[in-house]
Amino acid sequence: MVANILLSSILMTTLSPIISSPAIAAASSTDTSGYTPSGTLLLPLTPKLDALDTKNKSSSLNQTNVKSANSTDQPPPILETSAEKGAINTQAMDNGAETFNENTTLKGTIQIVADDTEFDQDKNTFLGTGNAVAIIGGQNSKLQADSILFDQSKQTIDARGNVSILRDGQITNGSAFKFDVNSDEYLITKPETQIEKTQIVARKSIGSKDGIAFKEGSMDMPVPFFLAKNLANAPLGYREEIMEQKRHPEAYIPDHPSFKFKARKMVYERYKETGNLTIMGGRMDFGTFSIPVGKLVCTVGQTDFKAVIPTTPYVGNNLWSGGMNIGPQFNTAVGKKSVFSWSPMVQLGGRPSNSTSGNSVGLAGRVAFTNPLYQAHFAYGSVSNLLIADFKATVWHTVRLQSGINRFLPDGMLGLTRARVALELNDNHPFYNIPYLSSLNFRTAAGWYQDNPQLVYISSNYAQLHGNPNQTVMNSGYKVQEQVSFVTHPLFNFGDDKWGAKGYIYGGAAARAYSTGDSSLIGQLSPILDVHMSRLRFQGGYTSSSVNGQSPFVFDQYIQGQNSVFLQGDVKLNKYLSIGGMTGYNMTQKLSYSKTLIAAIGPPDLKLIFGKDFILNNYRLGFNVLYGQPVQFDKLVFKGNPDQGQLGNRTGGI
Repeated sequence: MVANILLSSILMTTLSPIISSPAIAAASSTDTSGYTPSGTLLLPLTPKLDALDTKNKSSSLNQTNVKSANSTDQPPPILETSAEKGAINTQAMDNGAETFNENTTLKGTIQIVADDTEFDQDKNTFLGTGNAVAIIGGQNSKLQADSILFDQSKQTIDARGNVSILRDGQITNGSAFKFDVNSDEYLITKPETQIEKTQIVARKSIGSKDGIAFKEGSMDMPVPFFLAKNLANAPLGYREEIMEQKRHPEAYIPDHPSFKFKARKMVYERYKETGNLTIMGGRMDFGTFSIPVGKLVCTVGQTDFKAVIPTTPYVGNNLWSGGMNIGPQFNTAVGKKSVFSWSPMVQLGGRPSNSTSGNSVGLAGRVAFTNPLYQAHFAYGSVSNLLIADFKATVWHTVRLQSGINRFLPDGMLGLTRARVALELNDNHPFYNIPYLSSLNFRTAAGWYQDNPQLVYISSNYAQLHGNPNQTVMNSGYKVQEQVSFVTHPLFNFGDDKWGAKGYIYGGAAARAYSTGDSSLIGQLSPILDVHMSRLRFQGGYTSSSVNGQSPFVFDQYIQGQNSVFLQGDVKLNKYLSIGGMTGYNMTQKLSYSKTLIAAIGPPDLKLIFGKDFILNNYRLGFNVLYGQPVQFDKLVFKGNPDQGQLGNRTGGI
């Protein structure tokens, strides 16, 4: 059940989604992933017919003389026939005749060039064999084959052996080709076509000038598909492995993939700019075990791949509204890159903000609108009786707006903070290639905030770190803040990434001023040990802090204390399971300020991430998918115009 839920969520990510890139790409996340997976699993492909030059139409096409084609002292003959039934005209070129070529066409005519030609008057057929080429006037098409048979009575063309069809610069190869001149329908046996570096191989294809349908085939992707969500919640060692997969996905494709993706039917509507690919009956096959992924509506053929599943399950903490929230989520693509989602849910557990107890059952809901430039979320849970909302947007270059109601928002080196109301502009400026430093970051922020001391009662531990406030006064005011943080180059480094250790220093400072007249200055300095021991990966450090002044708000109190230690890492038990987590301990208050447990479960090309934050009392869910195998389909339909809706329903030949 959980696998079904998460695999469906994989394909949603804003796509948040599947099949990703340049076929398929990545998904968006509202808080921590930011991985868009760049790219796409399924590209829009259609054989297009080369536009032929009709400007140089020759009047000699109207000549009616017939001459033998077997003379060795003559150039290969061009035979031209009217598309009107009953009128067959052939012309052999002689030294004095005007030269015809593949770019010389006249609407309503069929030209065939071949090494040897034969006309059967009884059967009313013309056969060209040996390097045969057919130009169909008015159809914008060119056909090459070992042999081409034109049946004037039936008005059909039948080509056999090494068939090649050229359309709009796109070549489709096959073993046989049948074309109905009157209906403009054609059938290709064993078609192979490559469009935008994507290869399609099928048993047959049926098409017309307005579209084509491939039957029983597969589609190769030009590059592997990589898709991930909430990677910041993964165990430390596996998180680093994911970063390498993202940079070089082709190097991590397993020799024996754990699953194959199949589709009953895919429809690409090339006239659409958004929502142009619909996948129906998609399934992920794990040997004999198969998981349906539902209907997918995707936008492909652009820089960013987006896939939207109309209905998916939702499992999560619902923006920290408390407990576990479960229900369906309904998603709709809006425009080229936006997604609107809403979800009715059941809330299991949680507690009201003004109570120290809870753990009951209630109802919850969530509404979201996301795109690459801004995101908005609204959530409510009846157990916590709390409305949670946020709005984030890119204002200019590195300047971002973040606002929220009862929402955890990032505060740079100070982690996540939760005001009752927050409205902030912030600017992050990282610098690299600085002597002795691997990175240096400045964060400037200013905004208006309102406090609610009761929001810290997420857990008893979290409330104690904030001093167990018993007031209910909601102070408000402005705050400006400047932060600077840095990481040094390794002070020592021995071994390698399998067996080795290195040490470096992290430091930071934050200066804050409030409209209430309060101010504070916080400094941190932390030596860190980073160790690789085969399957064991961990980082640990000691932090010495200095805090001067105070804040008028409870939500942004410094909770690490003057002295603290932390340890994070994971152990890779086998290729299917990694277990890790993090703990941070405030030595001044003798309280944990961080305590998480995380597991990455699944084969190398499909990991599900499960975790629990015991201090913030929320669940952590994520995934990582890597796919580079052909996508199998029963039918793949390309539609050139919106009025060609019946093309995909054809089941027979011509």
